[in-house]
Formats: sequence, structure tokens, C-alpha cells
Amino acid sequence: MTHYETAAEDRVPLGQKAAFGAGHLVLNLLPGSLGFFMFFLLTAFGMDPFLAGLLGGLPRIFDAITDPVMGFISDNTVSRYGRRRPYIFVGAILSGIFFALLWQLNENNSQMFNFWYFHSAGRTRIRDDVRLQ
Repeated sequence: MTHYETAAEDRVPLGQKAAFGAGHLVLNLLPGSLGFFMFFLLTAFGMDPFLAGLLGGLPRIFDAITDPVMGFISDNTVSRYGRRRPYIFVGAILSGIFFALLWQLNENNSQMFNFWYFHSAGRTRIRDDVRLQ
């Protein structure tokens, strides 16, 4: 195995690596917590496992339809901030708001109310497949 030495001008500074990692932490924090929240729905709220499974599957079906549409929209956006930055900015704010709302469930609500509440609030999240360009 050959060992390569990276030239000094090609090395990425530690601060830039940390900033990149912090961005990916945010991208993975919400999906990771949603998995924990599913366990919480099953145990604390006694949700039917079929409904909890739908909460994992329905968003993927919805994404299969809406992702190409949103890709077309973002590809054709003309903005002084870039093609995708306005959507990332708005999505980040909405994700923070809806993430906090996810934890506002009441155990006295019906199972179907909690299902639709979680499904609606969980739809808005930061997407890691949108790249800044």
C-alpha cells in the first residue's frame, strides 16, 4: 500500500472540518430523534404499531412524488442568494419550529389525532440531499 503525503496548501483546516461536521450534525439530529420518538409513541402513548410503521413509510412515498418537483423548482429559481439557499434558510427555520411542536403531544388525545399530528409536524425537516450551489 502506497502512502501519500498531502501538500500543505491542499490540507483542510481544522475549523473548516468542524464547521462541516456541525452542519452534518444538524442534518442527522432530526432524523435520529424521529426514530427515538417512534419508540416513545409506541411505549408511552400506546400507538398501534401499524400506525407507527406508517409514520415511517408515508413520508418516503410523499418524498418520491414531491422531491422531483422541488428539484425542478429549485433548479429554475433565480435569486441573488443562489438557487437553493432561500429554501434551505426557510426549511431550517420551519424544521426548528416543527421539531419543537413534535414534543407537544397530549396523552389524552386520540390515537388518530396523535398519528396525524406527528405525521404533519414531522413532514417538515432539513433535507440532506439539497446542496448549496
